[in-house]
Amino acid sequence: MRQSNVNTELQRPLRYLLALAASAVVGMSGTALAAPLTVKDISIAKQTEHYDVEVHYPQTGLAAVDTVINGWATGLVDDFVKQAEEDFASFANDSNRPDWTYSLDLNYEVARNDGEMFVVGFQEDIFTGGAHPNHDIETFNFLMPDGWQVFLPEIFDPPALDRISELTIADLKSQWSDEDAMSDDDWLNTGAGPQWSNFKDFLLLADTLIIDFPPYQVAAYAAGPQEVRIPLSKLKGLMRTDWRMPVPSFDCAKAGTPTEKAICSDVALARLDREVAGAYQQQLSYADDAQKTAIRNAQRAWLGTRDACGGSVVCLTDAYDQRLKALQSG
Repeated sequence: MRQSNVNTELQRPLRYLLALAASAVVGMSGTALAAPLTVKDISIAKQTEHYDVEVHYPQTGLAAVDTVINGWATGLVDDFVKQAEEDFASFANDSNRPDWTYSLDLNYEVARNDGEMFVVGFQEDIFTGGAHPNHDIETFNFLMPDGWQVFLPEIFDPPALDRISELTIADLKSQWSDEDAMSDDDWLNTGAGPQWSNFKDFLLLADTLIIDFPPYQVAAYAAGPQEVRIPLSKLKGLMRTDWRMPVPSFDCAKAGTPTEKAICSDVALARLDREVAGAYQQQLSYADDAQKTAIRNAQRAWLGTRDACGGSVVCLTDAYDQRLKALQSG
């Protein structure tokens, strides 16, 4: 299971900022090519007796891109510093106070910057004690020229999910020998099974889909991060024509209630719906039978609360926010 000591709730509102602000609704085929963005490296360095921060992220001059990346990176730093200060304050009068220093290291690589898309991947290491740092991955994919952030379920039609999962598992198995795999079929089927949330860390190149997995998602920590490269030719015919349409976790063609229709009319709500669905499935995947019953009952109860909102975007947003927090803390 992937681990992180930083609260990911700080990241989530930023994911929807572009969806609320952008007004253009065109498909990739209608996107005019722009010049590649000029990338400036921004660094944040903080060092105290108790923690060390070394963070780098790109600045492009395009507000839609910079708002998301800057907000995510600075939020990561702020949350880490807050945790470090709170932890060491609690150790103030403790004879078992740790003698190590907390650290946060964040680096990035621009994977694509060709005027059609701007794609960047981050490698994050956080150490707060233990045998090794926690390693995590975060990726961002933006359409040009306006900087609309796009996610995998918005790029590919639903049948692509099974295909991506199948290709990913086959590729990972081909990379490992029996002696050094440090994984098994159950681990692979959980971490790379057909759930969109399993493929959230992706980089879309001109001819290749790269899927990255942090330690623990598909193999042991000692195996390190894993990467799969899928030629887009193997996903031919599975791309959506419009990558900016709302795509929730259910089929909008079957939307019948005011709530479902509201979700299918709002990109931000549709993304929230997917995120809640992913968090719900992840909880189920790690639960025993008794826990699964409780999780399903809680989800059914929440669906009743959600549907009582009717078509109110404000009410629905709050309902999804609350459910996501409950699922992520459960």
